[in-house]
Amino acid sequence: MITRQDDEETPLLQRPEQRMARPSPLPWDQFWIVLFLQFSDSLVPQTLAPFTPQLIRDIGVTNGDESQVGHYVGILQSSYYMAQALTILHWSQLSDHIGRKPLMLTALLAISISMFSFGLSRTFVGLVVSRAFCGAFNGSNGVIKSMVMDITDMSNLPKAYGYMPLPWMLGTLVG
Repeated sequence: MITRQDDEETPLLQRPEQRMARPSPLPWDQFWIVLFLQFSDSLVPQTLAPFTPQLIRDIGVTNGDESQVGHYVGILQSSYYMAQALTILHWSQLSDHIGRKPLMLTALLAISISMFSFGLSRTFVGLVVSRAFCGAFNGSNGVIKSMVMDITDMSNLPKAYGYMPLPWMLGTLVG
């Protein structure tokens, strides 16, 4: 039992003395795959950003009005993030039921198909539908974090999460 002291120098919350265990090494044979999946997850929304204003001009949805290009680009980009926000929790719950690997493979296949369909779209509605489809299937960010927790233990989990922003930065740089 911890004795109570009423002086100002004693910390309010005292931890029992514990020996800090030496952290186990990261399982790099599995962890680099998770980092690669995180890289592709950040690359998808950034890849099309430089090309969408010209694409909006080329498909003619603005009828030559340059002031409307930003409006339609905003709709197009926000459709991705709106669909992702609506489905990300469902992807995490689904990964607990069917497993993380099948879910990640399904998501990567669906993202590839949606990016391909975006390239073939000739109408604004087709572009929005393909971006929303891509966002709906790119809710794998929570699943990737769960995969990190699955392959690490409590001694190396902080180190693993320290590496997680690296693929995002690289994906933003490349994308």
